[in-house]
Amino acid sequence: METYVKLRIMRLDNNLTQADVAKMLGITRSSYCSYEIGRRKMSIKMLEKLAQYYRVPISSFFDTSSHDVNDSEHYDEEPLYISSLAKDERKIIFTYRISGDKKRDGIMQAVDKKEEEYDAEE
Repeated sequence: METYVKLRIMRLDNNLTQADVAKMLGITRSSYCSYEIGRRKMSIKMLEKLAQYYRVPISSFFDTSSHDVNDSEHYDEEPLYISSLAKDERKIIFTYRISGDKKRDGIMQAVDKKEEEYDAEE
């Protein structure tokens, strides 16, 4: 997942506007918008500020997987737009995307276990 997509997800997860984030960074909203839409690359210094603000490691902003959200092999339907998901759904997806293989396996095992529990209840 590209850094600019992660910027938007983190902002939305924290119920912030572009203006809120821009003010915290000391830049204009339009400057921040150009980062969030991928028109400009954000400096490491700004990413460090955001990491501190969101209380996440700076590595959260960098692509750590080769998975592509629009990879048709993994999705039979039209792709979902992250902004249309609930905050908890975005958090689950984001956590999965930034995790290493071992943590992803654990996440999927938990999902499979829950799915089995729900199936058993029916």
